[in-house]
Amino acid sequence: MQLETPPFIREHKRTGRRALGVRYERKAQAEFYERYPGFLASPWFHYQDREGDKWCQCDGLIINPWQGHLSIVEVKYQHTETAYEQLFKLYLPVVLALFGGLYRIGCVEVVKWFDPAIITPQPPMLCKDPDIAPPGKFNVHIWRP
Repeated sequence: MQLETPPFIREHKRTGRRALGVRYERKAQAEFYERYPGFLASPWFHYQDREGDKWCQCDGLIINPWQGHLSIVEVKYQHTETAYEQLFKLYLPVVLALFGGLYRIGCVEVVKWFDPAIITPQPPMLCKDPDIAPPGKFNVHIWRP
């Protein structure tokens, strides 16, 4: 895990809805940084699978050593099925490999707008406290700045 961007990654200017999402993500990360002492914004993970070397980056980790809990955070302007796929199919296996024996690990999507009509593989559960998001559930935390 590292906080520095790998040298091969290039930043792209975002416009429209994507720019709106990036601004919301940055505000949420700033809020979580103030709220949770163990918050890490945008950590990079280098891992290997059958296809070789890969990198991934979640929007944040909330590490709560006092509770023995870690929350993987994915920030979206509005609730999406994509967040579920990213959290459970990509980030969770990587984070479990790194922290699995040390922490209970929960996944949480942080959104400004929640639409319960969005179909996801697991029904979302609204989560009041993202720092102790229950493991095994698709937790959704609504945050409006």
